[in-house]
Amino acid sequence: MLECHPQTLRLYEREGLIEPERTESGVRLYGDADVELLRRIQRFTQDLGVNLAGVAIILRLLDQIEELQTEVERLRDDLEHGPKALGPARAAARTRRQVTVRIENAREVER
Repeated sequence: MLECHPQTLRLYEREGLIEPERTESGVRLYGDADVELLRRIQRFTQDLGVNLAGVAIILRLLDQIEELQTEVERLRDDLEHGPKALGPARAAARTRRQVTVRIENAREVER
């Protein structure tokens, strides 16, 4: 399907780039998400000439970007709907974050 040599798949797995499911007998099973990830890895290595260490860094950064985008969307939603829309636990967590930011800012000023 991907025209990828089995040894290449094993290498990607050893490098921690992919983690296929396995049957009890040890046969690797690749789902749709795994296939899409393999396509991404192929694009980075074949089309862009990125080595596997670079691919690992890029994939990690892309995951972080996605997490940050989710956080920004959540914060934007909190701002639009106000503190009343927050449950007590989320309101408390929001207050803790604000305190943490204030402390971090204070440390930066002291330096």
